[in-house]
Amino acid sequence: ILPDFSQFLLPPLFSDLRHAAKDGPVIIVNSSRYSCDAMIILSAQDPVHIPLDIAQADVLELSKGFKSLIGNAGSSDNQLYEIVSILRTLWESVVGPIVETLRHFTQPGSRIWWCPSAEFALLPLHAAGPYAKNSHNFPDLYISSYTPTLAALIRARQQIAKDASTPQFVAIGQGNPDEGKALRHVAAEVDNVARRVTPILPFTSLMDSDATVQRALDALNRHQWVHLACHGMPNREKPFESSFTMRDGPLTITDIIRPRLQTPEFAFLSACHTTVGYESSPDESIHLAAAMQFSGFRSVIGSMWSVDDEVVGQIVSAFYDNMIDGSCKLDCRRAAVALHKAIKKLRKKIPLEQQIVFVHIGV
Repeated sequence: ILPDFSQFLLPPLFSDLRHAAKDGPVIIVNSSRYSCDAMIILSAQDPVHIPLDIAQADVLELSKGFKSLIGNAGSSDNQLYEIVSILRTLWESVVGPIVETLRHFTQPGSRIWWCPSAEFALLPLHAAGPYAKNSHNFPDLYISSYTPTLAALIRARQQIAKDASTPQFVAIGQGNPDEGKALRHVAAEVDNVARRVTPILPFTSLMDSDATVQRALDALNRHQWVHLACHGMPNREKPFESSFTMRDGPLTITDIIRPRLQTPEFAFLSACHTTVGYESSPDESIHLAAAMQFSGFRSVIGSMWSVDDEVVGQIVSAFYDNMIDGSCKLDCRRAAVALHKAIKKLRKKIPLEQQIVFVHIGV
C-alpha cells in the first residue's frame, strides 16, 4: 500500500476524525424526520449523544422565522423581541441541553466548535440563550467557532503546522461599485485596519478603482492575510455564483476556488451574507466564507446576514486590537477569541443583531 493511501476511497475512521476535537469539543447538530440530535465529539473518549426535544418541522419554522426577521433587523423594538424569542427557543430546545452535558467536559470560557447540518445550519446557535436578568447566554459561557465538517477542521490545523513563512496582509475595499449602493465607511474601515496591522506585517491595500476582479484575485494569491470590505451578494439558487462586488463586476466563488492559493491563513469578510448557502441544501456549505476556507484559509470570519456599514467599523477595530498581542505578532488561531472579546466590549454600544452577525470558521 502506498503511504497515506490506506483509506483511499474508504470512509474516514473515527479514530482519525476525533482529532478535530484536539483543541476543544466539536458539537454536531442534526435534524431529520426521525429525530433531532446533538453529538459532542471529544478527543479522548467516545462521542456523547444528546437527544433534542424538537421536531424537524419546528427547526424549519425557526429557520424561516429568523431569516425573515434579520432581513430588516434593527428597525423596530418588535423585531428585536422576535429575534430574542427565537434565541430563547433555541436555548430551551437545543443549546441549553447541550450546555448541561458540555459542563462535564470543558470549563466555561473554553473554545467549542459548532458543526450544524440540515436546517440547523441556518440558525445562530452561538447566540442562543435565555436572555433574562441574572442568567447566562451561550456567549457568556463559551467561545464559539464553526466548521462545515470534522475533516475541514483537521486539515486547517495540519496546514498551520507545516507553514513557517512570513505572512503578508492585504485589505481590499470596494465602497463605490459600478452597481449597488455606496458603502460610505469602507475607506475609514480599511484605514483603521492599516493603522493596526502596518507595524506588524507588510501591508497592501486595494481601494475602489484599484479593487477590480483580477487585481483582487492576484492579491488573494500573493497574500496570506486578507481583509475584504465590500458588498457580499449571496445567490441561493446558484451558490457558486455568490460573489463579492468589485469595481468592474462580481468576484464569484468559482473565481476564488479555481486558483491554488499560496499558504493562505486568515480572511475577515466584512460583507453581508458571507455564510449564506444553498437554500434547499443548507448543510452543503457552499457560500463565500466556505469558499475561502476550501481555498486554504485556515481561519475565516464571515457574516450570517446583513451587516451595518457603520457598526462593522467598530467591530473590525476592536477585533484587530485583540488580534495583536504583546509579542506584536498575528496568529490566525486567535481569531475566535479576538472576535469574542470585541463583541463583549461593544455589547452595550451596538444592536443585538449586529452583535451576533459575525461568526468564526476554522482553527
